[in-house]
Amino acid sequence: MRCRVSIFILFLAITNLLTAQESINSGGGSATGSGGVVTFTTGQSTFTVADGARGSSSAGVQQAYVITQTGTAPLVYDYPIKVYPNPTAHLLQIDIGHTAEHRYELLDATGKRVQTGNIKNGKATLNMAETAPGNYRLIIFYKKDVQRTFNILKNSM
Repeated sequence: MRCRVSIFILFLAITNLLTAQESINSGGGSATGSGGVVTFTTGQSTFTVADGARGSSSAGVQQAYVITQTGTAPLVYDYPIKVYPNPTAHLLQIDIGHTAEHRYELLDATGKRVQTGNIKNGKATLNMAETAPGNYRLIIFYKKDVQRTFNILKNSM
């Protein structure tokens, strides 16, 4: 009997030392629509997936190496565009496989324009040292058309 009580007390002591997962979030909010309410945060390290008839949702996903084209507009020209390193802490390089003049816009998570500039001779460098850590959207334009959109993660290192 003493052994069971001792094991039980030891078990309680160990479980009190354990803590739940901790998440340091850099931002978030909520969105309301006809289909319901969605609450989100950026910076979470855990996630859950919900599948339905019309698609799926990955809640709490943070993928540091995300380089995706967003939107449904067709590409103006199909040539490689490299944006690196992603995630970044200081300098972000843009390398376009084309020498025509392009321009870029860097938007924060709220859609506020943070930086704009021209891409000359297929190359540009963005200094992100002074921007706050978080998620950004980099839009590459050719003339007035959106050529590509990239999700950028800014680290605090």
